[in-house]
Amino acid sequence: MTNPIPNESESSRQSPASGAYLALTLLLAINLLNYIDRYILAGVLPKVQTDPALMAANNNEPLSYTQVGALAPAFVWAYALFSPLFGWLGDRWKRWFIVGLGVILWSFASGGTGLATGFLMLFLTRCMVGIGEAAYGPVAPTVLSDMFPVSRRGTIMALFYMAIPVGSAIGFLYGGVIADSSLGWRWAFYLVVPPGILLGVLCFFMKEPPIGLADAVATRKATRADYLLLPKIPSFVCNTIAATGMSFAIGGMSYWMPTYIYDREAGFEWTDRVIADAKADEVIPVPQSVLDKVSALKQPEQFEDGRAFRQWFEPALDPKERQLYTYTLTSVGRTKDSLSLGAVGLYFGVITALGGLTATLFGGWLGDRLRTRYGGSYFLVSGWSAIIGLPMFVLALIAPFPMAWLLLFLAVFAVFVNTGPSNTALANVVPPAIRSSAFAFNILIIHVLGDGISPTIIGMVGDASNLTNGLMLVSVMIGVSGVVWVFGARYLARDTELAPTRLQ
Repeated sequence: MTNPIPNESESSRQSPASGAYLALTLLLAINLLNYIDRYILAGVLPKVQTDPALMAANNNEPLSYTQVGALAPAFVWAYALFSPLFGWLGDRWKRWFIVGLGVILWSFASGGTGLATGFLMLFLTRCMVGIGEAAYGPVAPTVLSDMFPVSRRGTIMALFYMAIPVGSAIGFLYGGVIADSSLGWRWAFYLVVPPGILLGVLCFFMKEPPIGLADAVATRKATRADYLLLPKIPSFVCNTIAATGMSFAIGGMSYWMPTYIYDREAGFEWTDRVIADAKADEVIPVPQSVLDKVSALKQPEQFEDGRAFRQWFEPALDPKERQLYTYTLTSVGRTKDSLSLGAVGLYFGVITALGGLTATLFGGWLGDRLRTRYGGSYFLVSGWSAIIGLPMFVLALIAPFPMAWLLLFLAVFAVFVNTGPSNTALANVVPPAIRSSAFAFNILIIHVLGDGISPTIIGMVGDASNLTNGLMLVSVMIGVSGVVWVFGARYLARDTELAPTRLQ
């Protein structure tokens, strides 16, 4: 059975459908909130690690890098695993209704993160945020694809996905500022609930566009056999592989960069704080003999962060002293001129917003501009920008500040250029009848094998050595993604041409 398409002339089908820009505005606002919610946690991680309630439930220890690194995959895995279900529903049900429910669900779940009193509750609320976003992620782009013609999709997708850098940046900045304020990090999650509910309710009043409207073809309900077509589309396969590598790199790096900069640019000094007596649970002054012993070996300002100092401090004590004293990060204090969490969020947020926004719009414009000359323009733009971005990021990790800020801006710009072109290519090469499911399958793969594992890997490497090594490790995948996109460019024009008629 086919999905009827209004009887329009071929020329009119090259124009946006009625209500297209209203839909773009609402979906852009939702996508912006989507990425704000995702990256609030990254902006407040240092405060979460040392939150008294969470430490009390964690044997009075700060949460480790590995633990907080697992909170990102909690969201990502739920998001990825539930996306195919909602993608399948998006090919059959009213998509605006699915989107509205998803936005409301993830907004309540974000508020639940602020209520967490232990690691398990943090983990579960992030899972719920992922499920809510899974109802939105694979469905929203298909609504835009059905309202804007192929010739306009590059620019429209770039506008839609510019919410990624801008929303992420706001999340970093907003989270850091609220965490440093008298409100505390938990209120950063509480305050995003009302706008999420409002945007979700607005979706229920939007008009549903017919599937395949902008493609000017009649479509039918997809069958189970139709989905087996996806692995046979070379452009779809190459795009998914490349996007997975980029997700692996960007997902891990964006989650950890505020914490990395916060620790890297901190100065440390001895304080008058104390070490708790583990046996008697009493607080006693640090014996001068202990301070003399450790201060003779290494000064605290030479350490990358407090955790590295702890790993060195404990072995310096003899067995009796190690049994008597439990070291905490409060034994070493940050100097007054160290960057605050709010300042880190501001600088990194501005870099992410400016670099990511301009790159996303530039990538969409360039892909559309070159499309008439190069059939694989969307992949060529994505691939070469990624290849250029890899050395920029590596240099940013080893260069001193303030030069590192400039290199970080160039790296952010380079890795965000692909956002519009790669997602436009994904929409263009898949038949309209299975487009929601194709986006869902793409989301499943790129997150399960991408940012669903990289933040934890970086955290484990950080606990074993330092965050610099962890970030270096995952950055390699930026270059791999670039090579795959360039290779896949040879298939893109043909697959785009065949897409509307593959299931007729």
